[in-house]
Formats: sequence, structure tokens, C-alpha cells
Amino acid sequence: MNLENPRPCGCSPMDTQIFNQELSVMATSAYIMIAALMGDGVKPEMSALRARWNAEPEALDEALDELKSRNIVERHPGPKDGEPIYIVNPASMWGQG
Repeated sequence: MNLENPRPCGCSPMDTQIFNQELSVMATSAYIMIAALMGDGVKPEMSALRARWNAEPEALDEALDELKSRNIVERHPGPKDGEPIYIVNPASMWGQG
């Protein structure tokens, strides 16, 4: 996977199955935000997520933890030990891990 431009096709990796996962509203919102960034070709690193998140920063951390615990997103180290990057996994991988 190319972490510099994780989804260069210009299409969102959002899977509507996200709404059947019984996630918190915050986790669902974080998923939608990450998928939208990937679809726009924006690297979904923490600075990009924080810039768009309009709730408390702790709520973003909790939402990302919830998504990671269900294997809905993966956290990758940023290039050259930069900010972490969050990548959406295909729905077929959700719940595994």
C-alpha cells in the first residue's frame, strides 16, 4: 500500500456496511472522515484528522481506538517516523484481528 497517496483513484473507500457495525456515533464519524480523505487523495494522518474533527480531541482518540479494535482501520507509522496514518480496511477484514 502506498501511504503517501493511499487511494489515488479519486473514489472513496467508504463501505456502507459501516452503518451495520453498531459503532458509536463518534467512531462512525471518524470512519467517514478517513474514507473521505482517502477518496480525496489526502493522506489521512493525525494533523488532517484533527483539522477536520469538531469534537473534543479525546473523542477522536477514542473513536480511532474503537475502529482499530474492530480492524476497521489500521494505524501505520508515518513516513520517516512522522505522524501516524490511518487507512480503512476492506469490510471483509472487519472484526478480524
